[in-house]
Amino acid sequence: MNDEKEKFDLLDSVLRVLGIAGFIGAVLGGFAAAGGDLLYLVHPSETLIVFGTVFFGLLSTYRSEFLRYLPAAMKACVIKPRPDALRREISDSGRRYAAAGGGLAVMLGLINTMSSLENPQKVGLYVAAAMSGVVVAILVSQVLFVYLRQSFAPARANG
Repeated sequence: MNDEKEKFDLLDSVLRVLGIAGFIGAVLGGFAAAGGDLLYLVHPSETLIVFGTVFFGLLSTYRSEFLRYLPAAMKACVIKPRPDALRREISDSGRRYAAAGGGLAVMLGLINTMSSLENPQKVGLYVAAAMSGVVVAILVSQVLFVYLRQSFAPARANG
């Protein structure tokens, strides 16, 4: 058993929060700087598909272990947790479920677009809504789950 323990390190905690916020800020800021309207970036239906796929996929796969993972994952965003192979595995699975949810959101959004071709002025908005599922999936998989996977990994040896 590994004797590494959770410990609070102010600098590490600040850097953890800044890393997450900075990544999201860079994506949103870059989109806005390119002239994008942030109101069109994240659509509720596509976000629901991605988060629903992740949550219920992990719940059905890991059941009670996933429910214990949730508070540990939230805490890991601020305090370096002790290494935990199962939580690292759940994070890996979450990354894959997020990618699957993004794919589902795009496909369902495009089906919605194709069923609404009688109004050509809205096609662009429907396609943008479909693509927003990919943005949400990338943010969830890369910002959250890759980060959590690394947080639950054993510390790397310096040298």
